[in-house]
Amino acid sequence: MDKVDILLSIYNPNLDYLREQLISINNQTYANIDLYVYDDCIDKRTSQNFINKYITNYPIHFLPYEENNLGYTKAFEKLTIASKGKYVAFCDQDDVWHNDKIEKCVNELKKSHALLVASDKSIIDKDDNIIIPSVRAVSNKNYDSWKTGDDIMKYNLVITFAVGMSMVLDGDFARSIVPFSSYTGHDKWALACAAIEGIIAFIDEPLVDYRRHGNNVSGILVGINTKDDYYKARIKPNEIVLNDLIKKYGNFPDKKELLDFIDARKKGDTKRLKKYEYIAPDVVKFEIVMSRIPKKLFPVFLLTVRKIASRKKK
Repeated sequence: MDKVDILLSIYNPNLDYLREQLISINNQTYANIDLYVYDDCIDKRTSQNFINKYITNYPIHFLPYEENNLGYTKAFEKLTIASKGKYVAFCDQDDVWHNDKIEKCVNELKKSHALLVASDKSIIDKDDNIIIPSVRAVSNKNYDSWKTGDDIMKYNLVITFAVGMSMVLDGDFARSIVPFSSYTGHDKWALACAAIEGIIAFIDEPLVDYRRHGNNVSGILVGINTKDDYYKARIKPNEIVLNDLIKKYGNFPDKKELLDFIDARKKGDTKRLKKYEYIAPDVVKFEIVMSRIPKKLFPVFLLTVRKIASRKKK
């Protein structure tokens, strides 16, 4: 069996959640696995003995600590560089994998000759209760309805089309896309690169339980209070990532379209934004409305958006 390296990044984890994740790794039906672990919390290290206690079926490689916090994207970059396996799987500290996740993902990669495969996911709460058995079954969003072979590159630049914990990647490909762009998540970078270079596969079956709780890294417009905040946090990073992709690949099919879309977002050009609504419908609608709202009223608008989004999330 080809080696699969599971890349686990941790940062001051909830030990109960981490225990469940480790047990789900240890119970994988795929036999040839190595676990790579990097602790990015410089102030409070997680005991290696704790991890050793629950991983009994596979070798563990603990990466050397750094003097400074890397952040989750660069933590996964460090893990990717250290990996040696035919395949690599990104792993977060507080989710749960189904026992056959690695086995089914590897089989799909071989079958479809894809560079990356992602799966559907279930949503669980902080107490392990299943909130949503299948995200794909209840969502009508384009980022939840794509299939193997679809060209998702231009859409994924704005909205993540798969989360890292649901992915398994070809190892050589994963190592070839280092360095990861510092202005996006490791998963979005991997998806974008895979979409440019080859095929992305999707397994229409939940193989992971994504834990939704108050400490998730993602959130609804987190840290945004003004229009300038929104530009710096949501538009400027997309522009930098696109430039990083251009530096790496030069020309690719979506380049011109994405450059024009980013320019329209920067300028709040509603006519051009409307033209690109199909790329990120919710984002474009938000930015069209935002462009028409005075700066003084933006916080009130933002509060309304957050309330609506929170209601939908529940």
